[in-house]
Amino acid sequence: MQLAFDTKLIEGYKSTSQKVRVLTEHWVNKSVFCPNCGRPNLDRYENNKPVADFYCNNCSEDYELKSRQNTIGAKIVDGAYRTMIERLQSTNNPNFFY
Repeated sequence: MQLAFDTKLIEGYKSTSQKVRVLTEHWVNKSVFCPNCGRPNLDRYENNKPVADFYCNNCSEDYELKSRQNTIGAKIVDGAYRTMIERLQSTNNPNFFY
C-alpha cells in the first residue's frame, strides 16, 4: 500500500489545484480498495468523465474523488452543477471520496 504522495508526478504543474488533483487521483488509484465489496483496487475512468473518477470492476460501484489543498469544509465545490444534480438524482448515483 502506498502511504505517501509521489511528488515527482507534479513537477510540470504550476496550478495548486492541478497538483492536488494529480496527487490524490494517483494515490487513490494505487492505495484504495473498494469500500463496497473489498476488491483490492479500483479502476480509473478516462479523464473528464462527468461525476465519476473510479469504478469497481467487481461490483460496478462508481466513485467520485473530491480533494482540495486545505481542509474540506461545509461546501464541496463541483464544476458541473447540473451534471452533478442529475447524477445524484439518478438510479446510478456515485459514492464519494473526500
